[in-house]
Amino acid sequence: MGFQTLRGTTDLLPDELTRWSKVEHTVRRLARLYGYREIRTPLIEEASLFLRSVGETTDIVQKEMFRFADRGGQEIVLRPEGTASVVRAYVEHSLDKTEGFAKLFYLGAMFRAERPQAGRYRQFHQYGVEAIGSSSPWTDVEVIALCVHILRECGVTDISVWVASMGCRKDQARSAEELRQQLEPHKSTLCQECRARLERNVFRVLDCKQPDCHAIAWKNMKLFSLCDECAVHFDDVRRGLKENGIAFDDTQSFARGLDYYTGTVFEVRAKGLGAQDAVAAGGRYNHLVEELGGPAVGAVGFAAGIERVLMAAGHQGTKTPTTSRRGAYIAVTNAALIGHGFQFVQQLRQRGVCATMDYEAKSLKSQFREADKAQAQFVAILGEAEVKQRAVTLKDLEKGNQEAIPFDSFVDTLVQRTGSSSCH
Repeated sequence: MGFQTLRGTTDLLPDELTRWSKVEHTVRRLARLYGYREIRTPLIEEASLFLRSVGETTDIVQKEMFRFADRGGQEIVLRPEGTASVVRAYVEHSLDKTEGFAKLFYLGAMFRAERPQAGRYRQFHQYGVEAIGSSSPWTDVEVIALCVHILRECGVTDISVWVASMGCRKDQARSAEELRQQLEPHKSTLCQECRARLERNVFRVLDCKQPDCHAIAWKNMKLFSLCDECAVHFDDVRRGLKENGIAFDDTQSFARGLDYYTGTVFEVRAKGLGAQDAVAAGGRYNHLVEELGGPAVGAVGFAAGIERVLMAAGHQGTKTPTTSRRGAYIAVTNAALIGHGFQFVQQLRQRGVCATMDYEAKSLKSQFREADKAQAQFVAILGEAEVKQRAVTLKDLEKGNQEAIPFDSFVDTLVQRTGSSSCH
Protein backbone atom coordinates (compact mmCIF):
# COMPACT_ATOMS: atom_id res chain seq x y z
CA MET A 1 0.00 0.00 0.00
CA GLY A 2 1.27 3.50 -0.86
CA PHE A 3 1.23 6.66 1.20
CA GLN A 4 -1.90 7.60 3.15
CA THR A 5 -3.15 10.72 4.88
CA LEU A 6 -1.85 11.29 8.39
CA ARG A 7 -4.12 10.32 11.26
CA GLY A 8 -6.64 13.05 11.92
CA THR A 9 -6.47 14.51 8.41
CA THR A 10 -8.58 13.85 5.35
CA ASP A 11 -8.59 14.51 1.61
CA LEU A 12 -11.43 16.58 0.18
CA LEU A 13 -12.28 15.02 -3.17
CA PRO A 14 -14.06 16.89 -6.00
CA ASP A 15 -17.53 15.42 -5.38
CA GLU A 16 -17.39 16.26 -1.67
CA LEU A 17 -16.15 19.76 -2.42
CA THR A 18 -19.48 20.52 -4.05
CA ARG A 19 -20.97 20.73 -0.55
CA TRP A 20 -17.93 22.53 0.85
CA SER A 21 -18.09 25.15 -1.88
CA LYS A 22 -21.74 25.78 -1.09
CA VAL A 23 -20.88 26.47 2.56
CA GLU A 24 -17.97 28.73 1.65
CA HIS A 25 -20.07 30.60 -0.91
CA THR A 26 -22.87 31.04 1.65
CA VAL A 27 -20.44 32.36 4.27
CA ARG A 28 -18.94 34.90 1.88
CA ARG A 29 -22.30 36.02 0.53
CA LEU A 30 -23.99 36.50 3.90
CA ALA A 31 -20.94 37.95 5.68
CA ARG A 32 -20.66 40.60 2.98
CA LEU A 33 -24.41 41.18 3.19
CA TYR A 34 -23.88 42.06 6.86
CA GLY A 35 -20.96 44.35 6.03
CA TYR A 36 -18.03 42.05 6.88
CA ARG A 37 -14.86 41.89 4.78
CA GLU A 38 -12.63 38.85 4.33
CA ILE A 39 -9.24 38.55 6.02
CA ARG A 40 -6.62 35.80 5.71
CA THR A 41 -3.95 35.18 8.31
CA PRO A 42 -0.96 32.77 8.24
CA LEU A 43 -1.30 29.15 9.31
CA ILE A 44 1.72 29.56 11.60
CA GLU A 45 2.03 32.09 14.43
CA GLU A 46 4.25 32.77 17.40
CA ALA A 47 3.41 30.38 20.23
CA SER A 48 3.23 33.27 22.70
CA LEU A 49 0.25 34.72 20.83
CA PHE A 50 -1.95 31.84 21.94
CA LEU A 51 -0.39 31.47 25.37
CA ARG A 52 -1.39 35.06 26.07
CA SER A 53 -4.79 35.09 24.38
CA VAL A 54 -6.26 31.60 24.72
CA GLY A 55 -4.72 31.04 28.16
CA GLU A 56 -1.82 28.94 29.44
CA THR A 57 -4.12 26.74 31.56
CA THR A 58 -6.50 25.80 28.75
CA ASP A 59 -6.50 22.33 27.20
CA ILE A 60 -5.75 23.89 23.82
CA VAL A 61 -2.43 25.31 25.02
CA GLN A 62 -1.45 22.51 27.39
CA LYS A 63 -2.47 19.50 25.30
CA GLU A 64 -3.68 20.31 21.81
CA MET A 65 -1.37 22.79 20.06
CA PHE A 66 1.07 21.67 17.39
CA ARG A 67 4.02 23.54 18.86
CA PHE A 68 7.64 23.39 17.71
CA ALA A 69 10.79 25.42 17.18
CA ASP A 70 11.71 26.56 13.69
CA ARG A 71 15.26 26.46 12.32
CA GLY A 72 16.06 29.76 14.00
CA GLY A 73 14.86 28.50 17.37
CA GLN A 74 11.67 30.58 17.44
CA GLU A 75 8.75 28.74 19.01
CA ILE A 76 5.83 28.64 16.63
CA VAL A 77 2.47 26.87 16.39
CA LEU A 78 -0.01 25.81 13.77
CA ARG A 79 -2.93 28.07 14.62
CA PRO A 80 -5.52 26.28 16.79
CA GLU A 81 -8.21 28.95 16.38
CA GLY A 82 -8.86 32.11 14.37
CA THR A 83 -9.70 34.95 16.75
CA ALA A 84 -6.23 35.54 18.18
CA SER A 85 -4.70 35.67 14.69
CA VAL A 86 -7.31 38.16 13.46
CA VAL A 87 -6.79 40.38 16.50
CA ARG A 88 -3.02 40.17 16.03
CA ALA A 89 -3.49 41.36 12.43
CA TYR A 90 -5.86 44.13 13.57
CA VAL A 91 -3.22 45.42 16.01
CA GLU A 92 -0.18 44.89 13.77
CA HIS A 93 -1.70 46.78 10.84
CA SER A 94 -3.35 49.51 13.00
CA LEU A 95 -6.82 48.79 11.63
CA ASP A 96 -8.25 50.83 14.50
CA LYS A 97 -6.79 53.92 12.80
CA THR A 98 -7.66 53.05 9.21
CA GLU A 99 -11.03 51.40 9.75
CA GLY A 100 -12.20 52.24 13.25
CA PHE A 101 -14.90 49.62 13.62
CA ALA A 102 -13.49 46.60 11.73
CA LYS A 103 -15.95 43.91 10.64
CA LEU A 104 -13.96 40.91 9.40
CA PHE A 105 -14.62 37.29 8.42
CA TYR A 106 -12.35 34.36 7.62
CA LEU A 107 -12.30 30.81 6.32
CA GLY A 108 -9.40 28.43 6.78
CA ALA A 109 -7.69 25.45 8.32
CA MET A 110 -7.00 25.16 12.06
CA PHE A 111 -4.96 22.51 13.87
CA ARG A 112 -5.34 20.73 17.20
CA ALA A 113 -3.49 17.63 18.37
CA GLU A 114 -6.53 15.96 19.89
CA ARG A 115 -7.97 12.49 19.48
CA PRO A 116 -9.77 12.35 16.10
CA GLN A 117 -13.50 11.69 16.26
CA ALA A 118 -16.55 12.21 14.09
CA GLY A 119 -16.42 15.68 12.60
CA ARG A 120 -13.30 16.60 14.59
CA TYR A 121 -9.92 16.26 12.96
CA ARG A 122 -6.38 17.35 13.74
CA GLN A 123 -6.60 19.57 10.72
CA PHE A 124 -10.10 20.99 10.63
CA HIS A 125 -11.70 23.98 8.95
CA GLN A 126 -13.58 26.93 10.32
CA TYR A 127 -15.35 30.04 9.22
CA GLY A 128 -15.84 32.90 11.60
CA VAL A 129 -16.48 36.61 12.02
CA GLU A 130 -14.90 39.21 14.28
CA ALA A 131 -16.46 42.62 14.96
CA ILE A 132 -13.68 44.69 16.55
CA GLY A 133 -14.16 48.20 17.87
CA SER A 134 -17.66 48.17 19.37
CA SER A 135 -19.02 47.47 22.85
CA SER A 136 -22.66 47.86 21.81
CA PRO A 137 -25.02 45.00 22.69
CA TRP A 138 -26.42 45.39 19.18
CA THR A 139 -23.12 44.15 17.81
CA ASP A 140 -23.63 40.98 19.87
CA VAL A 141 -27.12 40.65 18.40
CA GLU A 142 -25.81 41.13 14.86
CA VAL A 143 -23.08 38.50 15.28
CA ILE A 144 -25.52 35.94 16.69
CA ALA A 145 -28.05 36.74 13.94
CA LEU A 146 -25.38 36.25 11.26
CA CYS A 147 -24.27 32.98 12.85
CA VAL A 148 -27.82 31.61 12.79
CA HIS A 149 -28.49 32.99 9.30
CA ILE A 150 -25.46 31.19 7.82
CA LEU A 151 -26.31 27.88 9.52
CA ARG A 152 -29.89 27.94 8.26
CA GLU A 153 -28.76 28.78 4.71
CA CYS A 154 -26.35 25.84 4.91
CA GLY A 155 -29.20 23.49 5.77
CA VAL A 156 -28.71 23.30 9.55
CA THR A 157 -32.20 24.32 10.60
CA ASP A 158 -32.93 22.18 13.68
CA ILE A 159 -30.80 24.13 16.14
CA SER A 160 -30.88 25.54 19.65
CA VAL A 161 -29.11 28.78 20.56
CA TRP A 162 -27.74 29.06 24.08
CA VAL A 163 -26.79 32.49 25.36
CA ALA A 164 -25.24 33.52 28.66
CA SER A 165 -22.99 36.20 30.09
CA MET A 166 -19.68 35.52 31.79
CA GLY A 167 -19.61 39.11 33.04
CA CYS A 168 -16.66 41.44 33.31
CA ARG A 169 -13.33 40.54 34.89
CA LYS A 170 -14.59 41.50 38.35
CA ASP A 171 -17.68 39.36 37.86
CA GLN A 172 -15.53 36.44 36.76
CA ALA A 173 -13.25 36.78 39.78
CA ARG A 174 -16.27 36.72 42.08
CA SER A 175 -17.85 33.76 40.24
CA ALA A 176 -14.53 31.90 40.25
CA GLU A 177 -14.28 32.20 44.01
CA GLU A 178 -17.87 30.99 44.42
CA LEU A 179 -17.21 27.98 42.17
CA ARG A 180 -13.96 27.24 44.00
CA GLN A 181 -15.76 27.18 47.35
CA GLN A 182 -18.44 24.90 45.92
CA LEU A 183 -15.85 22.48 44.51
CA GLU A 184 -13.50 22.46 47.50
CA PRO A 185 -15.49 19.81 49.45
CA HIS A 186 -15.22 17.54 46.39
CA LYS A 187 -11.48 18.09 45.86
CA SER A 188 -10.51 14.53 46.73
CA THR A 189 -12.87 13.22 44.03
CA LEU A 190 -11.40 15.44 41.30
CA CYS A 191 -8.59 14.28 39.03
CA GLN A 192 -5.05 15.49 39.67
CA GLU A 193 -5.25 18.12 36.93
CA CYS A 194 -8.49 19.57 38.28
CA ARG A 195 -7.04 19.83 41.77
CA ALA A 196 -4.37 22.10 40.31
CA ARG A 197 -7.00 23.97 38.30
CA LEU A 198 -8.82 24.85 41.52
CA GLU A 199 -5.97 27.21 42.34
CA ARG A 200 -4.78 28.33 38.91
CA ASN A 201 -8.02 28.69 36.90
CA VAL A 202 -11.08 27.07 38.39
CA PHE A 203 -13.18 27.54 35.25
CA ARG A 204 -10.99 24.99 33.48
CA VAL A 205 -12.54 22.31 35.70
CA LEU A 206 -15.66 22.83 33.58
CA ASP A 207 -13.71 21.66 30.52
CA CYS A 208 -12.40 18.43 32.08
CA LYS A 209 -13.04 15.31 29.98
CA GLN A 210 -13.09 13.04 33.07
CA PRO A 211 -16.75 12.07 33.70
CA ASP A 212 -16.52 12.46 37.50
CA CYS A 213 -14.97 15.92 37.30
CA HIS A 214 -17.42 17.04 34.65
CA ALA A 215 -20.43 15.87 36.69
CA ILE A 216 -19.22 17.50 39.91
CA ALA A 217 -18.31 20.79 38.24
CA TRP A 218 -21.56 21.22 36.37
CA LYS A 219 -23.66 20.09 39.31
CA ASN A 220 -22.16 22.94 41.32
CA MET A 221 -22.00 25.50 38.52
CA LYS A 222 -24.44 28.37 38.74
CA LEU A 223 -25.08 31.20 36.34
CA PHE A 224 -22.46 33.94 36.56
CA SER A 225 -23.45 36.71 38.96
CA LEU A 226 -23.34 39.97 37.02
CA CYS A 227 -22.69 43.57 38.03
CA ASP A 228 -25.31 46.14 37.08
CA GLU A 229 -23.52 47.23 33.90
CA CYS A 230 -23.08 43.67 32.62
CA ALA A 231 -26.66 42.78 33.54
CA VAL A 232 -28.00 45.72 31.53
CA HIS A 233 -25.83 44.78 28.55
CA PHE A 234 -27.03 41.18 28.64
CA ASP A 235 -30.66 42.30 28.98
CA ASP A 236 -30.23 44.45 25.88
CA VAL A 237 -28.77 41.50 23.95
CA ARG A 238 -31.67 39.24 24.89
CA ARG A 239 -34.20 41.91 24.04
CA GLY A 240 -32.57 42.48 20.65
CA LEU A 241 -32.66 38.76 19.87
CA LYS A 242 -36.33 38.51 20.85
CA GLU A 243 -37.29 41.58 18.79
CA ASN A 244 -35.67 40.00 15.75
CA GLY A 245 -37.27 36.60 16.12
CA ILE A 246 -34.15 34.68 17.17
CA ALA A 247 -35.18 31.98 19.65
CA PHE A 248 -32.67 31.23 22.40
CA ASP A 249 -32.25 29.51 25.74
CA ASP A 250 -30.74 31.65 28.53
CA THR A 251 -31.38 29.19 31.36
CA GLN A 252 -28.39 26.91 30.75
CA SER A 253 -25.11 27.24 32.63
CA PHE A 254 -22.05 27.11 30.42
CA ALA A 255 -18.71 28.85 30.03
CA ARG A 256 -16.60 29.19 26.93
CA GLY A 257 -13.30 27.35 27.22
CA LEU A 258 -10.97 30.22 26.23
CA ASP A 259 -9.64 32.78 28.68
CA TYR A 260 -10.31 35.86 26.56
CA TYR A 261 -14.11 35.74 26.79
CA THR A 262 -15.98 38.39 28.81
CA GLY A 263 -19.66 39.32 28.72
CA THR A 264 -21.95 37.65 26.20
CA VAL A 265 -21.15 34.09 25.18
CA PHE A 266 -23.23 31.76 23.02
CA GLU A 267 -23.31 28.31 21.49
CA VAL A 268 -25.40 26.90 18.67
CA ARG A 269 -26.19 23.21 18.98
CA ALA A 270 -27.61 21.02 16.25
CA LYS A 271 -29.88 18.01 16.47
CA GLY A 272 -28.54 14.69 15.23
CA LEU A 273 -24.90 14.96 16.31
CA GLY A 274 -25.06 13.19 19.67
CA ALA A 275 -23.17 14.48 22.70
CA GLN A 276 -20.72 16.61 20.67
CA ASP A 277 -23.49 18.72 19.17
CA ALA A 278 -22.03 22.24 19.03
CA VAL A 279 -21.65 23.54 15.47
CA ALA A 280 -20.84 27.19 16.25
CA ALA A 281 -19.88 29.26 19.27
CA GLY A 282 -18.54 32.65 20.19
CA GLY A 283 -18.85 35.66 22.40
CA ARG A 284 -17.32 38.92 23.58
CA TYR A 285 -13.63 39.48 24.26
CA ASN A 286 -13.43 43.10 25.39
CA HIS A 287 -9.85 42.98 26.70
CA LEU A 288 -8.04 40.88 24.09
CA VAL A 289 -7.18 43.71 21.69
CA GLU A 290 -5.61 45.75 24.47
CA GLU A 291 -3.76 42.73 25.88
CA LEU A 292 -2.18 42.12 22.47
CA GLY A 293 -0.90 45.68 22.29
CA GLY A 294 -3.83 47.50 20.69
CA PRO A 295 -6.36 50.05 21.91
CA ALA A 296 -8.95 49.36 24.60
CA VAL A 297 -11.90 48.48 22.37
CA GLY A 298 -14.77 46.02 22.61
CA ALA A 299 -14.99 43.02 20.29
CA VAL A 300 -17.26 40.06 19.64
CA GLY A 301 -17.21 37.15 17.21
CA PHE A 302 -17.92 33.50 16.55
CA ALA A 303 -16.48 30.49 14.74
CA ALA A 304 -18.09 27.40 13.23
CA GLY A 305 -16.54 24.12 12.11
CA ILE A 306 -17.27 23.40 8.46
CA GLU A 307 -17.00 19.63 8.99
CA ARG A 308 -19.53 19.86 11.82
CA VAL A 309 -21.88 22.05 9.78
CA LEU A 310 -21.86 19.55 6.91
CA MET A 311 -22.43 16.65 9.30
CA ALA A 312 -25.35 18.43 10.92
CA ALA A 313 -26.90 19.30 7.56
CA GLY A 314 -26.58 15.66 6.49
CA HIS A 315 -28.10 14.30 9.70
CA GLN A 316 -31.00 16.74 9.38
CA GLY A 317 -31.82 15.41 5.94
CA THR A 318 -30.42 18.22 3.82
CA LYS A 319 -29.60 16.79 0.43
CA THR A 320 -26.27 17.37 -1.23
CA PRO A 321 -26.87 20.21 -3.66
CA THR A 322 -27.00 19.06 -7.23
CA THR A 323 -24.67 20.79 -9.64
CA SER A 324 -26.66 22.57 -12.35
CA ARG A 325 -25.55 22.08 -15.92
CA ARG A 326 -23.44 24.90 -17.28
CA GLY A 327 -21.14 25.78 -20.14
CA ALA A 328 -20.17 23.73 -23.16
CA TYR A 329 -18.25 20.62 -24.14
CA ILE A 330 -16.59 20.64 -27.57
CA ALA A 331 -16.68 17.15 -29.11
CA VAL A 332 -14.57 16.46 -32.20
CA THR A 333 -14.91 13.43 -34.45
CA ASN A 334 -11.20 12.92 -35.19
CA ALA A 335 -7.80 13.95 -33.88
CA ALA A 336 -7.13 16.34 -36.78
CA LEU A 337 -9.90 18.64 -35.50
CA ILE A 338 -8.63 18.93 -31.90
CA GLY A 339 -6.75 22.14 -32.68
CA HIS A 340 -9.84 23.71 -34.28
CA GLY A 341 -11.99 22.68 -31.33
CA PHE A 342 -9.46 24.05 -28.86
CA GLN A 343 -9.74 27.49 -30.51
CA PHE A 344 -13.47 27.47 -29.75
CA VAL A 345 -12.79 26.32 -26.18
CA GLN A 346 -10.39 29.20 -25.58
CA GLN A 347 -12.70 31.77 -27.18
CA LEU A 348 -15.53 30.64 -24.91
CA ARG A 349 -13.31 30.71 -21.81
CA GLN A 350 -12.15 34.23 -22.64
CA ARG A 351 -15.79 35.28 -22.75
CA GLY A 352 -16.46 33.77 -19.33
CA VAL A 353 -18.21 30.57 -20.46
CA CYS A 354 -17.15 27.23 -18.93
CA ALA A 355 -15.75 25.10 -21.71
CA THR A 356 -13.75 21.89 -21.98
CA MET A 357 -13.01 19.08 -24.44
CA ASP A 358 -11.22 15.76 -24.87
CA TYR A 359 -7.65 15.74 -26.19
CA GLU A 360 -7.31 11.95 -26.66
CA ALA A 361 -9.43 11.48 -29.81
CA LYS A 362 -11.96 9.27 -28.00
CA SER A 363 -15.14 8.07 -29.63
CA LEU A 364 -18.05 10.49 -29.88
CA LYS A 365 -20.00 8.27 -27.50
CA SER A 366 -17.20 8.49 -24.91
CA GLN A 367 -17.05 12.26 -25.31
CA PHE A 368 -20.79 12.54 -24.64
CA ARG A 369 -20.26 10.54 -21.44
CA GLU A 370 -17.48 12.96 -20.47
CA ALA A 371 -19.75 15.92 -21.20
CA ASP A 372 -22.45 14.46 -18.97
CA LYS A 373 -19.92 13.83 -16.20
CA ALA A 374 -18.72 17.43 -16.53
CA GLN A 375 -22.35 18.59 -16.19
CA ALA A 376 -22.11 20.54 -19.44
CA GLN A 377 -25.27 22.23 -20.64
CA PHE A 378 -24.33 22.03 -24.31
CA VAL A 379 -22.28 19.68 -26.48
CA ALA A 380 -20.89 21.29 -29.62
CA ILE A 381 -20.05 18.64 -32.23
CA LEU A 382 -17.28 19.48 -34.66
CA GLY A 383 -16.73 16.95 -37.46
CA GLU A 384 -15.78 16.95 -41.13
CA ALA A 385 -19.39 17.67 -42.14
CA GLU A 386 -19.50 20.65 -39.75
CA VAL A 387 -16.21 22.01 -41.14
CA LYS A 388 -17.57 21.81 -44.70
CA GLN A 389 -20.79 23.59 -43.68
CA ARG A 390 -18.86 25.95 -41.36
CA ALA A 391 -21.50 25.31 -38.68
CA VAL A 392 -21.28 23.55 -35.33
CA THR A 393 -23.94 21.02 -34.37
CA LEU A 394 -25.09 22.19 -30.95
CA LYS A 395 -27.01 19.80 -28.69
CA ASP A 396 -28.76 21.06 -25.54
CA LEU A 397 -28.39 18.30 -22.92
CA GLU A 398 -31.17 19.78 -20.77
CA LYS A 399 -33.80 20.11 -23.49
CA GLY A 400 -32.57 17.31 -25.77
CA ASN A 401 -32.82 19.32 -29.02
CA GLN A 402 -29.99 20.12 -31.42
CA GLU A 403 -29.37 22.69 -34.18
CA ALA A 404 -26.65 24.00 -36.47
CA ILE A 405 -24.90 27.21 -35.40
CA PRO A 406 -22.61 29.02 -37.89
CA PHE A 407 -18.96 29.26 -36.88
CA ASP A 408 -19.07 33.07 -36.98
CA SER A 409 -21.92 33.31 -34.44
CA PHE A 410 -21.19 30.20 -32.34
CA VAL A 411 -19.31 31.92 -29.49
CA ASP A 412 -21.78 34.82 -29.26
CA THR A 413 -24.67 32.35 -29.21
CA LEU A 414 -23.15 30.34 -26.34
CA VAL A 415 -22.40 33.50 -24.36
CA GLN A 416 -26.01 34.61 -24.78
CA ARG A 417 -27.51 31.25 -23.83
CA THR A 418 -25.29 30.39 -20.89
CA GLY A 419 -24.52 33.84 -19.55
CA SER A 420 -21.01 35.26 -19.43
CA SER A 421 -20.70 34.20 -15.77
CA SER A 422 -21.46 30.51 -16.26
CA CYS A 423 -18.30 29.48 -14.39
CA HIS A 424 -18.94 31.61 -11.30
